[in-house]
Amino acid sequence: MALVVTGCPHNEYVVQLKPRGNSIERTLVFYREDGANNDGTPKYQDFDEEELGAIAAVYPALGVTQAGKGYVARGVFTNALPDDVGGWGAYTNLTTSLGEAGFYVERFRGNDDLAGMSERRFQAAERLADLVMGWSQAELGREPGYEKLRQFLNVDFRRDLKNLSEYWWEGRLAGGYNTNAGEEFAVRFGQYLVEHGYFSVGEIPGLLRDAAGDNPQAPQAMMRRIQRLVARKMGVPETEAVPASLGFLADDTKMDESFDKYLASTELFRARLKQWEADEKLKPDLERPKPRDLAQDAMNTLIDFDLFDTREADHLVVQLSVPVSPVHSNGRWDEVLKQVVWDTTIQNRTNDTHLPAACYASWARADEEFQKEHLGKVALTGDELAQYCLWRSSQDAQRGGEWDAFLAALQPGDGLGERLAAFRFSGEPHPAGTNEPQKIPSASDYPRQLLKTALQ
Repeated sequence: MALVVTGCPHNEYVVQLKPRGNSIERTLVFYREDGANNDGTPKYQDFDEEELGAIAAVYPALGVTQAGKGYVARGVFTNALPDDVGGWGAYTNLTTSLGEAGFYVERFRGNDDLAGMSERRFQAAERLADLVMGWSQAELGREPGYEKLRQFLNVDFRRDLKNLSEYWWEGRLAGGYNTNAGEEFAVRFGQYLVEHGYFSVGEIPGLLRDAAGDNPQAPQAMMRRIQRLVARKMGVPETEAVPASLGFLADDTKMDESFDKYLASTELFRARLKQWEADEKLKPDLERPKPRDLAQDAMNTLIDFDLFDTREADHLVVQLSVPVSPVHSNGRWDEVLKQVVWDTTIQNRTNDTHLPAACYASWARADEEFQKEHLGKVALTGDELAQYCLWRSSQDAQRGGEWDAFLAALQPGDGLGERLAAFRFSGEPHPAGTNEPQKIPSASDYPRQLLKTALQ
């Protein structure tokens, strides 16, 4: 509710695309807003000058103009699209005698280096596991059964941190396409924890009650569960009392003090403190690092806790005007406006923990007059026409010319199928007889079979 009242300062981007044969006209409308006025109009804010300069740099001179409190950028591009909002894009148009096909794809911001992101998360899991192991050694290293706990932390816990990160990441990814996916992956990981002995099925009602947040005793109850888990991993039977040495795990203040004391003693923290002392000479207001930052930074890398926080996210709308509904697309087709529309949030330019927003579409429009004149009807449309355009555009000048001349000479009638079957490019062998199967694949097989099927 606070966000609704105060607004969410963010940038708005509307990308309008209009194909013009081999080129595409791009109009970008952009501005910054902080909520809306009572009449529904945006509460405009000043647009960042550096961002404005970056956009103007990829458009023609005088291609960016101010419109009220916002801006409009216009340009015509061939193949490569400008990196204005942030990302990479391309447009291709393939024109043939049978029709034309268009292909559009664009990535907006984000990070598509899945391997790199996974590596950073796994490194964070290793670092966090090492910190917990060191802490356990400092507090419990002399306790009976500690070696069992150490083995658990070094093998199972280390692996399970990585699996937690993967479940979180995959749930977030799937959640972008399926509303219930996040819940499903949370349940899956809960089942994983049960199977790996973190808690039992009988404890689930209590865990759900504690997680609800309406019980003031919930934090203490959760800490007692952690305390019992550690005791169990040290070989203490459920029927026996928790050892006194684990008492600090049932008191959040004592546990925090213990963890901070250990973290402050690590080489990692001493190195961070040394770096801060050097940086502070140039930045006197730089905040002194805290020991807990070591674990918090690792956990923030392991799990993106601001997944559902869109306060820093910008808003993007892409409108692609095409003459026919797309053959393939991940956007929404607006039949009235003849547009493919994408509407999504995008992270700021520096965020490298989210996947990019991706838009793609392909479409095909038949040359109805030519097809009717030479094939007797509109035979190739949609996906088949798009595939044909791709094939035709891949041919060299000689074969492309021979095929186009062959099509231009075709006339509707009973002999159309025979003429298609008999066509060969220069230098291609012809079948020895009409009843003898062709053993060597022909370069003309694909277009002849495509048209034969379409005509049937």
